Amino acid sequence: MIICVISEGKQIQSLVLNKLSFESFVRNLLLVKQYRVEIYVNKGTSKFNDWVVEYKGSPGNLTQFEDLLFSMDVVLSSSVIAVKIGKDTKNKVVGVGFVDVSERRLCVCEFSDDDHFSNLEALVVQVGPKECLLPGTNGSQEFVTIKKVVERSGVLVTPRKKTEFSTDGLAQDLNRLIAFKKGQQENAMAMPETNLTTAVCALNAIIKFLELTTDSSNFNQFSLSTMNWSQYVHLDSAAVKALSLIPPPGVTTTQAHHSVIGLMDRCKTPQGHRLLAQWMKQPLRDLNTIVERQEIVRALMDDLEARQALTQEHLRRIPDIQALARRLLKKKVTMQDLYRIYQVVKKLPQLVKCLDTPGQSATLINVLVEPLKELLTDMLKFQEMIESTIDMDLVDRGEFLVKPDFDDDLQGE
Repeated sequence: MIICVISEGKQIQSLVLNKLSFESFVRNLLLVKQYRVEIYVNKGTSKFNDWVVEYKGSPGNLTQFEDLLFSMDVVLSSSVIAVKIGKDTKNKVVGVGFVDVSERRLCVCEFSDDDHFSNLEALVVQVGPKECLLPGTNGSQEFVTIKKVVERSGVLVTPRKKTEFSTDGLAQDLNRLIAFKKGQQENAMAMPETNLTTAVCALNAIIKFLELTTDSSNFNQFSLSTMNWSQYVHLDSAAVKALSLIPPPGVTTTQAHHSVIGLMDRCKTPQGHRLLAQWMKQPLRDLNTIVERQEIVRALMDDLEARQALTQEHLRRIPDIQALARRLLKKKVTMQDLYRIYQVVKKLPQLVKCLDTPGQSATLINVLVEPLKELLTDMLKFQEMIESTIDMDLVDRGEFLVKPDFDDDLQGE
């Protein structure tokens, strides 16, 4: 790391970083400090500089830094919300759009709120976005109030043009992005979610902000749904801090004494860590769902052999499937990535056998075992493809190559 001063008329301090330091620095800015990052590239000559923005990113929009940030084989949450305020005859209506690119989800919701935006604050706590888009600038009192509410939860606020919070081009964009079910009418505007007119305007602002339609790998990949935020206990940012549910910014969940989640998180997989963090911020209100979770926990607590096999043998060997699936969709997957997915598929029968024992809880069978059995059937063709393509004899040496007999051209070489 080299600090120097560039001098030509006015002195400008600069910092020279090697590749590893630069990657660490950018990660820290985006993911810990919650800053925006812009990278300029000189498009001119040695004599006439022409610096232009080549890459830009923010906590909620990591697209251009994916290769840098996701090289750790772990998906980093980068969900975004947008808020637009409408009015009915009596009350203030809050329309919220939500996009999680890693989970391929588009969500909308509308609700009435008070002048302090208490319901909006509870929603922000529940969904845990990295960034919030608001129409306009700091000029209006409404903007200032919402900005304070959102920032209390450690979320970066980004002003956007009011014209982006409209339905212009929305129908066409949604028809491209949504993965319609077989037999479903392929018209997004016929879906009930689009009747939430204020919320879909906010959703449109996020689609434009993330430039989702500029990447063809996003086409026919997203789901559209309504957020049912009322199913969770109302928690504002003050309650979360008072209860120490999650660690403060810059502190990892592995430091147990900093938060409740730090004490409870003994998960063995990246997806387990994410799900526990989500559940901590979304305490259930529905008794049936609460009892269902309790029955599964009781079944695993009573079955010591199954629990030990899961935690000590099976789960610790499972990679971040979401990260691998994202690479697959982006067509950036390697032979090694495909082999890692294959290893998970090979492990599914062992997981099923471990859980599907005589006298096992019916709830655990329905919630965990049956879905795993369906996955086994769905992934048979993938397993056969990998076994017929990758040279398994070379895998133990760390080489992931196609079998020579897979193609005549390979045999000739």
